[in-house]
Amino acid sequence: MKKIERTLLGLLVVLALISMAVPGKLTVILAVISLLALAAGFHHLGAAFKWATGIFLALGLLIAITSGFSLNQTASAINSMDGLISLLIIMQLFNVPIRVGHYQDAIVKLMNAKLPTNRGLYVFTMLITFLLSSILSMGTVPIIYSILGPTIKDRTGQEYQHFSSVAISRSFTLGTLWAPGAATIFLISTITKVPLQRLFVPSFLLGIGALLIAYLMEFHQPIMAKRVASQSDQSSAKLVWPVAQIVIAVAALLVIAFSLIHFKVGETMTDVALAGLVVVAVWTLLLITKSSNRQEARAALGSYFHNGLLNGGSLAPFFVAIGLFSDAFEHSTVSTTIAHAMTPLMTHLSWGSLVLIPLLVVLLSIIGIHPLASVTLLGQIMMTIHLPFGALALALGLNIGSVIAYTMSPFAGIVVIIANILGVNSATVSLRWNGKYCLILFAFSLLFIFAYTLV
Repeated sequence: MKKIERTLLGLLVVLALISMAVPGKLTVILAVISLLALAAGFHHLGAAFKWATGIFLALGLLIAITSGFSLNQTASAINSMDGLISLLIIMQLFNVPIRVGHYQDAIVKLMNAKLPTNRGLYVFTMLITFLLSSILSMGTVPIIYSILGPTIKDRTGQEYQHFSSVAISRSFTLGTLWAPGAATIFLISTITKVPLQRLFVPSFLLGIGALLIAYLMEFHQPIMAKRVASQSDQSSAKLVWPVAQIVIAVAALLVIAFSLIHFKVGETMTDVALAGLVVVAVWTLLLITKSSNRQEARAALGSYFHNGLLNGGSLAPFFVAIGLFSDAFEHSTVSTTIAHAMTPLMTHLSWGSLVLIPLLVVLLSIIGIHPLASVTLLGQIMMTIHLPFGALALALGLNIGSVIAYTMSPFAGIVVIIANILGVNSATVSLRWNGKYCLILFAFSLLFIFAYTLV
C-alpha cells in the first residue's frame, strides 16, 4: 500500500511541475491522480482530519454539482492545491543536505562554545528553530530536540520542560507566518488573492517582532542568568560557517522563488517548489564533492523515498478536499448568499471585524477544528463580504490567528509533539506555558496590522 501511495504522490508532483510548461493540458489526468492520492492516503489521517477531509470533499462536490460545473471546472478545483502538496513533499528533501553536512554537530559545537549563558541558549534555540522550520516544517521539532535537547536539559535541570517548550513552540509556530516550507501562508495567499511576495514582508516582520516579545517575556527568569564554561577552542568563523550555510540556503530559496514568481513561470506554490528542488540539488552536489559524503547522500535519498515523501504528502487528501471546496465555493452562488447575510454585521463592526477574524480561528482550534480548515472557511466567507479593510489586512489577520491557534490549542500538532517528547499534558504546553504569551501576541499583532495596512 505504501508503494502505491509513494507512486501516486510522486506522479502528482511530476505532473504538477510539468503542467507549468503545458498549462491546462493535464488538468483531468492530474485530477484523477489527486483523487487516487486522496483515497490511498485517507487512512493515514487523524480522526479530526478525516472528518474535515470528508466534509470539505462532500461540500465541494455538492456545490460543484448544484452550480453546474463542467468536467474541466471540477478538475481544476480538485487540482487547486496540488502546488501546495508538491511544495510540502519537495521541502522534505532539505533533510538530505542537512544530514549529509552534519549540521547537527556544528550547531551543538557553536552552542557550547559561544553561548555561555542560558539567555543566549534561549535566543539561539529560538532562532535556529525559526530558521529550520522554514525548510523542514514539522520535522524541525524532533530534530531540534535531538540536537539541542541534551544540552538544554543539562543546563536547565528542572526547568528543562518549560524552557525548551516555550522556546521551540513559539519560534516554530512563528516560522509558519512566512516559511516556504509551511502550508498556512500559501493557503491564505490563495484564498485571499494576496500575492505571496506582498504577504511575505509584513508576515516576516510580524514574526521577528513576536520573537522579540517571546524573548522579553523570559528575559528576567532566574534560570536565564546561569553561565557555563566554554567547551571549545575552535575559531568563531569555523563554528559559525555551518550555520551560515543554512542561512544562505534559506536566502537562496527565497530569492529564486520570488524571481520565478516575478517572471510568472508558474503558479506561486509550484514556483517555490521548483526553487526548493534547485537549492537542494546545488547544496547536495556541493556537499558530496567529498567522497565520504556520497554514501550518506545515497542513504539520505533512500530515506526520503521511503519515508520523507510520505511524510511530506501526509496531508495530501486534506488539501485535495480543501482545494475542491475552496474553488467551488468561490465560483458558486453560495458565497453570494452568505455575503448578503453577513454584510450588515460586518458593516456594523467596521474595523472591529478584524479583531473577530483571528479570534474565531483561535476559538475554533480550541474546540478541535484545525486552523487550516477554519482559515479556509473563514477566509472564503470574508472574501465575499465588503469589508472596511483590504485583503492584505484580512490575510494577516488569518495568518496570525493560525499562529496563535497552533501555539494555544491543546489539539495542535506541534503542541502534541512537544508534549509527547516532554511527557507532559498538551494543555500545559499550550495554555499554561503559552497562554499569556498568546494574549500579548494577539494585541501586538492587531496593532501591527492596523499600522502596516493603514500607512
